[in-house]
Amino acid sequence: MAPLAALLALSGSVGCSVLLGPDATPVPGAAATLTRSINTPIPTPVRTPSTEPIGSPGPARVAVALSPSPFSGTVAPPLSDADVAAVQNQVGQTVSTPDLTGIDDLLLDHVSLSTPQGGSVMDSADAASWLRDHAGPNIKVSQVTRGTQDVMLQVDTVGWPNKDPIQNGQVTFSLRRYDANGRQDESGGGDWKIDVIEAD
Repeated sequence: MAPLAALLALSGSVGCSVLLGPDATPVPGAAATLTRSINTPIPTPVRTPSTEPIGSPGPARVAVALSPSPFSGTVAPPLSDADVAAVQNQVGQTVSTPDLTGIDDLLLDHVSLSTPQGGSVMDSADAASWLRDHAGPNIKVSQVTRGTQDVMLQVDTVGWPNKDPIQNGQVTFSLRRYDANGRQDESGGGDWKIDVIEAD
């Protein structure tokens, strides 16, 4: 029995030496793969001490992800009653005069006009001219509504003559705050400007 065991051990060592030897093996590339895996050290990852739980993002990425953008994450101060009253008075005084005195100062450089026939974009001079062409003597502010999604006021006015495309005597002005460069300013600064006119 001892010679048989020695013979089996010898054949096993010969088989291994053949696999690692220069002779070809039945599976192409198997010897090379085995040799590379034996001779290639497995790199040890470099770890630094951290109090962060495994899988959590590093502090720099969290700070970037949570930092508010200048537009979307900025929280605007709430509109005060004094702000609303000031806009209501300014628009009310403007529409109460036959030539809409002061309307040019209230208009943004480009204004969207929406009517039952469709919409268009006009520069402030054309918008002022359009409003004066459609104005009459009995216009007044009927309601001021604060915007729910952004810093915006809607001023509803009534008493406009039913002059095409105005059909129901109503014109609504949407006002937002804009800085001196004409960019919307939701930080609470800037001037209130009419950027949308809706005629009905």
